[in-house]
Amino acid sequence: MKRMNRREFFTALGGATAISIAFPAMASTSAADKTAVGITSLYVKGLVMVDLGDPTLIRLGFPKAEGHKATLSVVPQSGVKQVLTIKGRGVVDAKPVDSPDTKFMVPELIRMKELYGNDVKSHVDNCPGVISIPRNTIRSVVATELTSSRYTFVRKDTGEEVTGFRPRRVADAIKIELSSAGTLKLDSGKVIPLETARELRVEYTAERMAPTDAFSEHFHHYFPYIERPAALDFDVVPRKVGAASSSTPRTGHHFMMLDTIIICSLVAVP
Repeated sequence: MKRMNRREFFTALGGATAISIAFPAMASTSAADKTAVGITSLYVKGLVMVDLGDPTLIRLGFPKAEGHKATLSVVPQSGVKQVLTIKGRGVVDAKPVDSPDTKFMVPELIRMKELYGNDVKSHVDNCPGVISIPRNTIRSVVATELTSSRYTFVRKDTGEEVTGFRPRRVADAIKIELSSAGTLKLDSGKVIPLETARELRVEYTAERMAPTDAFSEHFHHYFPYIERPAALDFDVVPRKVGAASSSTPRTGHHFMMLDTIIICSLVAVP
């Protein structure tokens, strides 16, 4: 074995020291990764209102809709999946995540203010079922499924197109990345440790398949839970403007879809 002389030893030592000084952020990042809060994905699909009006939390509201059923599927890290019925109030109680995305820019969501202006107000808290999630426990919110066709909105009374809404493919499902360091508590008394769940799936859809465009037929269920300006107190309905040329994206888990039939679609308020 070749012995290293004194000069070679100090040269090598100096090189190693220079590397550790030049990249201190790499070491700190690695240490931070070890203590970072884990993430559990919550997928949301169906006739759900995403209330973005509160600066400290978001609410998922399930409006009263005959023939619809709200369920929560808990897919564990190991073991058998549980399917629970959502009734009453639920709340996420968890530690904040690192660098939360509190703005929640999801351009594919239908925003009620696109239809009724900035003065529209949310009454999502009056929904029969509501899940509240502190914003600082959410890392991101993204659309994971889009409608296969582009939609616009028209006034139900006159048939005129709503010019404030940009025609587009809209969100059919979203994914909320939650802090795993906490629980989801339901009114039924059920407490779900988020760290034990690989993913959660909330679905609020019609129990029977509608023969026509259920998206348009079911949209009116949202109106009792918003307050519109007096001058804009009219109903609107979604209308297809043509099929999309690209395929529906699938990011991570996706719910069962039946071809291009839309069961229900989400909205955001305000």
